[in-house]
Amino acid sequence: MKICRFCQEAISDQEEICGNCGYNPKTDTLSAGFVKKEKKLSGGKNNRKISPGVKVFVSWGIIITVFSSGLKYQGKIGDIIWETKNFLSGNKMKKNNPASQEANQNKIARLIDVRSYSPASEKSLEKDRRVEGIFYDPQGISYVLINGQLVTEKESLGNLVIKKINSNSVEVTEEGKEKTLTVNN
Repeated sequence: MKICRFCQEAISDQEEICGNCGYNPKTDTLSAGFVKKEKKLSGGKNNRKISPGVKVFVSWGIIITVFSSGLKYQGKIGDIIWETKNFLSGNKMKKNNPASQEANQNKIARLIDVRSYSPASEKSLEKDRRVEGIFYDPQGISYVLINGQLVTEKESLGNLVIKKINSNSVEVTEEGKEKTLTVNN
């Protein structure tokens, strides 16, 4: 067994030159055009390692691509997630077609300009209770327009007490009796 004078690797007696650097101990020279022999790894597979810099570069590229796609398609992604959630939980919801949504939007409420609103004189509510419009806000204060007067929940209008304002009806109490009023057309 010989030792290579350049790379300090062992050269077996069967080899004429160093398998690592191409040194020929007989002639004491380096072989021209030497190609390093690949060492056989366990299992006969060629294990090529990816450098850490390449891994970081690819990881950041994937993160940026996913994030930017999420921003661009966030509405569609949200819809897909909700549909999946409803499907997995067993809730089968109908898809709203645009025609039915447009029809629902047209009959929800009539708008008035409340900035220029002046309350009408006291009218007799017993005979003619007319709900003219509902301004429903599930996250804030809702209003109802009854006989030209704008009121909110827990307010009274004559002998009528507004208990709850819903999107399409108003629950009231009149002389101890609970009633539900809807918008008059």
